[in-house]
Amino acid sequence: MATPTPTLPPNPSSASKRAPGHVSTPSHLGFSPAPRSVPSPATTRKEQSGKTPINHPTTSSHGSKTLGGTPMIHNLSQQGNTSGSSPGANMLSFGTPLGLGVEGITPGAFNMATPGMVGVSMGLTMSDLGVNAGAGAPKRNEDEERRTKMRKVLKSIGKPKGRVSEEAINRISRRVGFDVGLDHETAEERVKNASLVGNRTSDIAGKKILIDVALKEQRADSVSVTFATESAGLQEQTQAIGKVLLDDLCGVGGQTLDASLGRFAGSLERLARIDRLSSDSFDCFEALSGIYTSLRGLYKHESAVSNELDVLRRKGGKPMAHADGQIGFSIAYWESDEQPLKEYKHDSRELFKLDLGIERSSASLYPSARVSEQWLLDSVNLSTTDAEPSIPWQEPPPTLVAPSTGGDAMPVDGEPKNLPDLRFTANLNPPIILPWQLATNVLQTLGVSMPQLIVYPPSWHSMLLDPTTTVPFNAMDSRAITSARDVLVMRNGEESETSHSYALDVAKPDGGYKLEQLPFAHPRQLVELLPTLRQWACFGSLVRSLFAGSNAAADTLSTPGNVAAKRNPPLPFSLDDLLTPPATPPKDEKLAVSVSLATTPVPTLSLVFAAATGKPVCNVAVQVLQNGVLSVLGAQHFAVGDGEGVAGKKLADALEACGDVGVWIEWLRTQVK
Repeated sequence: MATPTPTLPPNPSSASKRAPGHVSTPSHLGFSPAPRSVPSPATTRKEQSGKTPINHPTTSSHGSKTLGGTPMIHNLSQQGNTSGSSPGANMLSFGTPLGLGVEGITPGAFNMATPGMVGVSMGLTMSDLGVNAGAGAPKRNEDEERRTKMRKVLKSIGKPKGRVSEEAINRISRRVGFDVGLDHETAEERVKNASLVGNRTSDIAGKKILIDVALKEQRADSVSVTFATESAGLQEQTQAIGKVLLDDLCGVGGQTLDASLGRFAGSLERLARIDRLSSDSFDCFEALSGIYTSLRGLYKHESAVSNELDVLRRKGGKPMAHADGQIGFSIAYWESDEQPLKEYKHDSRELFKLDLGIERSSASLYPSARVSEQWLLDSVNLSTTDAEPSIPWQEPPPTLVAPSTGGDAMPVDGEPKNLPDLRFTANLNPPIILPWQLATNVLQTLGVSMPQLIVYPPSWHSMLLDPTTTVPFNAMDSRAITSARDVLVMRNGEESETSHSYALDVAKPDGGYKLEQLPFAHPRQLVELLPTLRQWACFGSLVRSLFAGSNAAADTLSTPGNVAAKRNPPLPFSLDDLLTPPATPPKDEKLAVSVSLATTPVPTLSLVFAAATGKPVCNVAVQVLQNGVLSVLGAQHFAVGDGEGVAGKKLADALEACGDVGVWIEWLRTQVK
């Protein structure tokens, strides 16, 4: 009987000889049940280390080629079954790249089912495996990084409007909600008119307005505007609107090469905002034009009995339509000059206006807007003898719209009608800072409740000097506000500069309120509020002329022109310079002026300053009355007229003429008795 000798197990030559469900392991890995005559894994790795994987491919039991013992897979970071409970199993449940010292190890070596690796995502990252960039470093929040990038992209969308071109004009028109006629061209028409791009007319249409922009070589040649209305007053505005739009497209000074669509986009947005609120039975353009027409008639009658400046600053104001390069109707009611005298220009005066608009509002909460030009009687007779002649206002009939679609459909005979859910608004440009209690009274006269007070508002003078402040008023805060300015004066017929140092003291501070918008149902309400608005516009201008831009920070100095400049670094001094006294002590030539401010009962500005040598200290108070009328107290110390009333009138006229308190103080120093 022959003694059996150990022999090598047979190696199947094809997949058909394998048992079903059998998973074979490459024999060269050293993990298959083989006799000792087979080289050990260490010997195999030693032999393979001197060979180039690319030049010596092998074949696994599955028939796939391997490089250096590692199976060729589509991704070097192949992910396997991670359902095991051992952390080490999870870390080694994927194919390992070359060069890590664990070549040849497959999931079969850990008794893991190879089919479990099929269909598993290959998206593992180092952070998903818990491997951080450094010791103790937190895991990257990739979702937050993507959100941050997306916010930056969204903020940049729509800001740059681009240069003037046919495509850019149409893009801006679509963005604001208008319909572009070129969008309705068929494919054949686009091919036929391809040569006309940049040399044709773009039709921009809304519900109640049509804008035609004629282009020539991608540059605006003309702009025409048409309204879908029979109102003669509104048709008169078409040329003015077209001129503003054309100037926006042509740029400053007609420099078409540098023309941007920024101003054009702003003007188009204002027109689109009004057009969106219009309907077939209510034309918002016509409603605003009716108020302007009535106020223009009032302005003509008042100008006939007084000069235009007095009408603007003392009476019903000056109505304006599409003026100063801005589309819209407004009422100019005050102007002031806050520039230093050395920078004075005839056009440097700041104009205070009420920009008329319209917005959505429930008819049950506030009186609805009306379409009418009959806000005043046709025959306006303003007496020249009365100090305050009464204006003959009248109430026009309400405008009704069909309730079925909220005013978006034509009214049907016999169908009940409702008031439109729209109301008139007046935006203050620039906003006015009022004391809190006064602002409450103003809003109550218009039928609007004051917003609920959660925290105490900032003080009036803090909001005036820094409109962005949100620090609540604190009566215990005694931080002084100081300012230093250079004032231009005339001495011996020559211009010279002198320095003033102002220190503000508020004995009884009051909370402030920034008045930005006023709803109204009748233009009479706006005209009746103009005296109060002028009063605080004038008083705010006087205070800002002294302290605007003067922060109390220790590392800044207030300079003329409302610019905060940093202190210069200290100059290096030697020990001899410090021990040697100066020949003459430095002399501070700044004029110290003590300023006291009171907001109730009448806004008052009290000034205390030194006059010339040998003369008493000057103490003068300026009160600002309704309509911005100035009243000066303490005029008996100045030689400007006989009697305190005459002297006070002359001092007030001088302050109103120059508009700068610093220049006025220097003039007062020369008039002291």
